[in-house]
Amino acid sequence: MFDLHYDLLTYIYINKDNLRGVKKHLKKIFKDNIKGGIFNLFYMSKKEMKDELGINEEGIDVIKNLEEVDRIIKEEVLIPKGFKYVYGIEGLDYLKDISYLDRIYDLGVRSVNIVWNNDNKFGGGAKGNKDRGLTKEGEDLVRKLVDKKITIDLSHANEKTFYNTIDLLDRLKKEGKKVKVIASHSNLKSKCNHVRNLSDDQILRIKKLGGIIGIVGVKPFCVEEEMFNNNRKKYEKAYIENLKYLKDLLNGVDNIGVASDDMTYYKTNKRYYKHFGVFKHERMKKRLEKLLLKNGFSRNETERILYKNAEEFFDLCK
Repeated sequence: MFDLHYDLLTYIYINKDNLRGVKKHLKKIFKDNIKGGIFNLFYMSKKEMKDELGINEEGIDVIKNLEEVDRIIKEEVLIPKGFKYVYGIEGLDYLKDISYLDRIYDLGVRSVNIVWNNDNKFGGGAKGNKDRGLTKEGEDLVRKLVDKKITIDLSHANEKTFYNTIDLLDRLKKEGKKVKVIASHSNLKSKCNHVRNLSDDQILRIKKLGGIIGIVGVKPFCVEEEMFNNNRKKYEKAYIENLKYLKDLLNGVDNIGVASDDMTYYKTNKRYYKHFGVFKHERMKKRLEKLLLKNGFSRNETERILYKNAEEFFDLCK
């Protein structure tokens, strides 16, 4: 399975003094399960960075953090040989200047979320000011990302920033630029009216640009109710309904992927995040494969959704 959104780099960074535990955990996650993905460094507000991840303000440096995690991964061989993956940055709040994109590209970053839920200097987040769109600095950033062939991930953007960005990408495509856009971990507003989910029109705009929508196994994005209900089958059914609806909307499965957005590594409120996911992360591929085949998806469609679409999108099939 290609996990379109797994904050693996953040997990490694906050547990860098316990690599033995990291290795033990990843052995379960990778075994017969995830064989690649977008592996992210995750950034949010300074208070949340401290409270949720245990990272103090002086520890927030995108380039240094990425360099350190990349070094640890390579020295400790934390990602097995043969895995097909790219690095991602979720939330560019702390990018000092867009010229730094050259360095993060050299380090393997091929996907970025311009914003997280909060607003930043580039645009508006899903839980921020709904009237804040892509800023002038954000437009310059998008142009630089396109030139660097870095994918723009529109999960977490508010509607105004989403449409400002997608409209700009449309214009750049007409100018002959090669644009790459995804929503790595968002579900469907038509199925669950959550602020982080996407409307049918937003999804079709992503498809028009050849992008991918990653249906994410997060309970409150699937069902509009208290998520500590232990009725696993209900959440699994809701997740599959997202995939079935999306297949019909897009007239096929070629623009569909899957994501875990696993957050069980959080420092605080572990009970909350323990029950956050629809699937156990270490068994997600096996369970999803079974459910897709059981619910009318062909073997080829199942393989495309689970990994082929994403691998082809990021040109990782070699």
